[in-house]
Amino acid sequence: MNTDNNPFDPTRKLKSSPVPVLFIPFKNDEEKCDYCGIKYSKTLMFEQKYCKNCLFWYVQYITGNNTYLDAHINTNNSQCIKHKATRNNFNTTIIQEWCEYCSEILYFTQVLTKNSNCLHIYNAECEICNYKNRSDYQASSGWVESTLNKKFIPTLYLPWWDSCNQCIVCYKEFKYIHQESKSYCQKWCSRCFIIYTGCRYCLTTNIIFGIADQSQCKKCKRISFIRIDITDIRSGNCIIDELLDFLEPTKFYGSICIRNPIRSPYEVYSFIRNKPPTKGIVWIPYSQVTNLKKIAEGGFSIIYKATWGRTDVAVKKLRDSQNISKHFLNELRSFYQCYDYNFNVIGCHGITQDPITKEYMLILNYAEGGNLHDYLQKYFINLRWNDKLCILNGISYGLRNIHNNNFIHRDIHSGNMLLSSQQWKIGDLGLSQPANNTLSNNEIYGVIPYIAPEIFK
Repeated sequence: MNTDNNPFDPTRKLKSSPVPVLFIPFKNDEEKCDYCGIKYSKTLMFEQKYCKNCLFWYVQYITGNNTYLDAHINTNNSQCIKHKATRNNFNTTIIQEWCEYCSEILYFTQVLTKNSNCLHIYNAECEICNYKNRSDYQASSGWVESTLNKKFIPTLYLPWWDSCNQCIVCYKEFKYIHQESKSYCQKWCSRCFIIYTGCRYCLTTNIIFGIADQSQCKKCKRISFIRIDITDIRSGNCIIDELLDFLEPTKFYGSICIRNPIRSPYEVYSFIRNKPPTKGIVWIPYSQVTNLKKIAEGGFSIIYKATWGRTDVAVKKLRDSQNISKHFLNELRSFYQCYDYNFNVIGCHGITQDPITKEYMLILNYAEGGNLHDYLQKYFINLRWNDKLCILNGISYGLRNIHNNNFIHRDIHSGNMLLSSQQWKIGDLGLSQPANNTLSNNEIYGVIPYIAPEIFK
C-alpha cells in the first residue's frame, strides 16, 4: 500500500465522477470502443479518441452541475432537433451540456494520446490550454511495496489519463492486464517493469516503477488490484531470482520522487525518458526466444543468433549450467556492472533457460558485424588509418569503462571484440573479475597468444 499519507488532490477543480468514464480508451490504437463496439470519434484538436455512444449514456447517468471532466465543447452551428434555437458560438466545459446532435468536442485537457513520440503537443508552454500555469493540475510521488522483494519502489501519481501504447523508456508495446471490473485499466512494460494504472472515476494515472500487487487512486482513494503472472518474470531458481532482484531495471528510478509539483506531461515523460538507459537484467521466458541458429562455439558456451520480440539477439548457452556455475553468475554481474549504452560494452537483456536441457542462457545484444578477427581477415587490405583508429578507439572506450568499474576482463582477444551498430564493443565478460580479487590455485585463463608473459612466471 502507499506509504505517502499526505492529503493531495491532483485535480482540485474537478470532482470524481459518480460513474466510470468509459468513453475514452486506455489503448489509443484501438479503432472501436472496447465496451460497445462502435467506432471511435476524434476530437477536433489533437485527434483524441472517444466513443459518442458511451458518452451519450454517460451524460444520461450523471446529474447536477459538478465538473467531472476538463472537456472543451462548442457547437457545429447546425439546426438541432433537441434545442429550439441554434446554439451559435456556444462553448462550455461542462460535459453535461454536450449534445449528440449539435456539439463538437474540441479536446480533453486530461487525456494524453497516441504514443511517446507525440508529447510535443503538450509542450512546456502550451498556448491552447495553458497547461503549464494551471495550479489545479499537480503530479505527486510516493512509494509502494514490491511483490518481488518486499522493498519499496517509487510511484508517480499523475493528474491526466495516459492512453499511450508504448513504453516511454524502451518503446516496447505495452501488455494489457485483464480486469473483471471496467472501472480500472492496467498496462505494463515487461522489459522495464513499469506499470501504468488508470482510474476511470477520476481520469488519473499512476506509474509504478516495479512490480506491485495494488494501486490506489490519489484522488478518490479507490484501490485496484494488479494481477501480473510473475512466473513470466521469475526463474524459479532462488539464486538467480535473488540476483535479478538486485539487477531489477527500475531500481534506478529511486530519484524520481518529486519535491516540487510537475504540472506538464512533457516535463514528466521527458524526465523518465531522459534518465540513463536502464541497466536492468530480467528473466525472459524461453517461449519468447525464437529462430535460434547456431553461429559459434567455444570452450564454455554455444552462441546462437535468435529473435526476441522483433529484435535480433545473440543467445549464449552456457554448457552444463543446469547447476548455477560461478562463470554464469560472474558474467551476469559483470554485464550489469560494466554495461553502459554509450561506452562500448555489449549489453545483456536478460536470462532464460532451455526447457529440455535445463541449461541457462544469456540474451545479449546481437553484433551483426561479427568479431574483429574475422573482420580483419576479410577487410584488412581495404582498411584506412582512420578505420583502424576507429576500431582502436571503440575498444579503448570499452576497456576504460570496464576498468572504471573496477573490473579486469582477463580474456581480451580479437574474438571478443564485436561490431554492433557501427560501434566496436567488448563482449564475453565470463572471466572478468573485480580488480581487487586474488586468483586461487594460480588459475590462468585466456587465449595464450594474448596472455601477458609475466602471468606464466
